[in-house]
Amino acid sequence: MTTAKHRCLPLLVACVLAFLPTGLCAQEGISLSLEEGKSGAVWDLVLAPDGKTLFSCGRDSTAKSWDLRTGESIRSFRPEPSTLITALDLDYTGTFLALGDMQGRLSVWNARSGVQYYTAPAHGQYITGLAVMPDGKRVVTAGRDDRVRVWQLDDGVPLLEIEANMLWVQAVAVTPDGTLIAAAGQDGRIALWQATDGAPAGELGRHSRFARALHFSADGRYLFSSGADGRVKVWDMETRALYREIALDQGYAHSLDLNRSEEKLLIGRMDGTMEIWDWRRRLVHRKLPAASYGTMRAVFDEHAGRILSGHTSGAVKIWRGEDATLLLDMVGFSDGQWLSFTPDGYYDCSAYGDRYVRWRRGQELYPLERYADLYKRPSVIEDVLRGSYTPEGSITRIIDPPTAGLLAPRDGQLFAFGSEKLEIIVEAEARDHARVERMQLLRNGRQLSAEQILSQEVLVREDTLLRMRYRIAVLPGRNSIEAVAMNAARVRSAPQRAEITVETDRQENPSLYVLAVGSDSYAPAFPDLQFASVDAASIADEFARQEGGMYSRVYVKTLTNRDATKENVFAALQAFGDIGPQDVLLLFFSGHGVRERDAKGRMRYYYLPAGVTRSTLRERGMAWSDFAGQMAGLNAGRVILLLDACHSGDVSEGASNEKVASTLAGDVGIVFTSSSGNEFSYEDRSWGHGAFTRALLDGLRGKADFTGDSVVDWSELQLYVSNTVRSMTKGSQNPMVPRLEQFANFELVRVP
Repeated sequence: MTTAKHRCLPLLVACVLAFLPTGLCAQEGISLSLEEGKSGAVWDLVLAPDGKTLFSCGRDSTAKSWDLRTGESIRSFRPEPSTLITALDLDYTGTFLALGDMQGRLSVWNARSGVQYYTAPAHGQYITGLAVMPDGKRVVTAGRDDRVRVWQLDDGVPLLEIEANMLWVQAVAVTPDGTLIAAAGQDGRIALWQATDGAPAGELGRHSRFARALHFSADGRYLFSSGADGRVKVWDMETRALYREIALDQGYAHSLDLNRSEEKLLIGRMDGTMEIWDWRRRLVHRKLPAASYGTMRAVFDEHAGRILSGHTSGAVKIWRGEDATLLLDMVGFSDGQWLSFTPDGYYDCSAYGDRYVRWRRGQELYPLERYADLYKRPSVIEDVLRGSYTPEGSITRIIDPPTAGLLAPRDGQLFAFGSEKLEIIVEAEARDHARVERMQLLRNGRQLSAEQILSQEVLVREDTLLRMRYRIAVLPGRNSIEAVAMNAARVRSAPQRAEITVETDRQENPSLYVLAVGSDSYAPAFPDLQFASVDAASIADEFARQEGGMYSRVYVKTLTNRDATKENVFAALQAFGDIGPQDVLLLFFSGHGVRERDAKGRMRYYYLPAGVTRSTLRERGMAWSDFAGQMAGLNAGRVILLLDACHSGDVSEGASNEKVASTLAGDVGIVFTSSSGNEFSYEDRSWGHGAFTRALLDGLRGKADFTGDSVVDWSELQLYVSNTVRSMTKGSQNPMVPRLEQFANFELVRVP
C-alpha cells in the first residue's frame, strides 16, 4: 500500500443505558436501551493534537476515531483476531495510533487512513497501560505479566524490557522529557525506571489499596496517582516526596487529567461521577452531573472548552466546560456503526446505527429508527458542537408508532402470470392520537412514486384504521415488497416485507440501461484523481458485453471529466425515459463528493463534476437530492447504484459514501458504496483502477461466480467485492450496502 493514493484527502435489551440522565424525564420512566452485545464499555480516550478528532476504545473490540465537529465516527480500527481493546495513545503528530488489547498484543496504525502497520505479541497477558514517548519514536506498554516494555513505534522492534516486581502493572506514564517511566501496581506501589536502559530510579510510595491511574504535569514537576483507597496523591518529582493528598468523599479515581494551566484536576470515578478540583487548595471546583455508569476516562478538551468522558455504558460524552452541561453522547458499535445524540433527542447516525437503540417506557420498547423523521438532524448535532445550540428541555412523551400489516402478498408466495401486475393489500392501525396519514411502498428497495403505482383504492378508513389496495408491476423472478405506514406526527411503523417469486411465460429478457460517470480533473480546488474516468468507462464496457445474453438490449451512456456535468447526467436519465418495470437500471459514479448546509440548515450532499470549485458548488455541483428527484420519473423494475464518490478534503466538508448511500437508498434502490463511514477509497497504478472498481470488474468477469453456474448474482458480487477490497486495502476500506435486507437476490450477469 505504499504506492496507493486515496481518493480523498485527508433490548430487546437486558441492559438499559441511562445515556441521557439530564435530558430525559425520569418520572415518566423514559430512557434509551441498547441492543445487547452491540457495544461495550469505553476503556480509554485520547484527543488528537489539533483537537478535531477523538479516539476511543473498549469492549466492542474496536478503536474508533470521532470527528468532534460533526459527531460522526470517522473509522474503526479492529485488530485480528478480534478481541477487546484495553488502551490506546497517539504520537505528538497525530499520525501513529498505538493500541493494546486483551490478548497482550501491540498494534500500530495510521490514525488518519486506518492502515495497520504491524501487530506484535507484547505481553503474555493483556495490556493494562500504554504510552507513546514524547519523541514520537517509542511506545511503552505494561501488562499483567508484571512487565513494562519499550518498543520502536514505527516498526515494533523491541528496545527494552523491565521486570516491574509489582503485582500486576495497572498503569504507565512517561515524563514530558522522556527520561523516566512511571508504573502503578495492583499492590499500590508507584515506581520509576530510566527510559534509556530500564535502570530502577526509585519508588515514590504507595496507596494502601491498588493504584489505578498516573498523570504527569506538563513540566514534569509533579506526578499524580490514584488508588482504590480513595486517595489522589501528588508526588514532587524533584524531592521524590508526597506533595499533596486529596481524600475523595466516596469511591476512587479511575482517571486523572490536568487542564492547560495545570490549576484544575479532572477526576473520573467508577461510580460515574466526575469532579474538577483546585488540587493545590484541595477544594472541589465543580461537580459534573452523575453519568450513572462508571467513568473509565475523562480528559480536558482545551481547544473547545469542553470535557470528554468514556463510560462503562458504551457512551463517549461531551460536556461544556464552563457549566458542565451535557451536550452530546456518542456510541460506537462492534460492527462499525455509530450513533450521536443530544439530551433532547436529536441524533445523527451511520447507515443503520439507530437500529440498535430503542426508547424504553416501562416495559415497552420503541426502535429509534421509527422516529428518524422527527429527530434525525445532523445539522443540530453540528450546531451543538459549534456551540450555537444548547440542548434543552426533555422528552416527556413517546408517540406510539402505528402498526402495519402486509395482508397480501405472503412472504415466499409464488405467482405465475404474464402481465406481472401484483396486488398488495396493506392494513395500518394508529396506536396513538396521531392517525395514519400515508403508506409507503417499496419494490426491490426503491420507494414507488404515485406514477409507478398502477392503481390504488381505500378499502377501509376509520379514525384508527386504514386499509389500502394497490396494484404494481413486478419483475420476473424474485421481488422484494415492503410496506411502511406513517402517522400524522411523522412516526413510522415497522416495515413489513414479503419476498415473492414471479414465473412468466414471456421469453423476452429485460433490457439493461447503464449510466457511468467519472471525473478526475479537480485541481486546484480539489485533488485530482487518477482512475475515476477509466473506472467509469471500464464499468460501462463490461456491462455492454451483456447484450444478447442476460439482457436483450444494453443501452450505455458514459460521461467522463468535462462531459460529466450535472446537466448531462440529468439529460442522460431523461433519455432513459422508455425504461420499464421489467428492465434494470445500473448507475456508476466515481469522483469526489462534498456536503454543504443550505440556508435552512439542512445538509445537502453533492457529487462533484470536473472543474467545480467551492464557490460554484451550488450552481455546478450535482446535489444527490436533485438526482433522486430526477430518478423518480423512471419506472425501472430494479435500480443499482455503484458509488465510488469519496469525500474530498477535510472530513468536516466531506460527503462520505455511507452518508450519501443512506440518504439515497429509499429513493434509488440498491446502493453499493466503495467504503464505509468516512473511510478513504483507494486507487493504485498496480491495480489500474480504484480498489472498488478493480474488484467489481474481476467479480463480473467470473471471480464472483462461487457456484460455478456461469452466472454472477447480486449476493455473489456483493460478497466478493466486499471481501476483496478489504483484503486489497489491508482492512482500511470496507464496501457496504445500507438496508441490505430489503433486496431479494437476483441474477446480474452471465459469465462467458
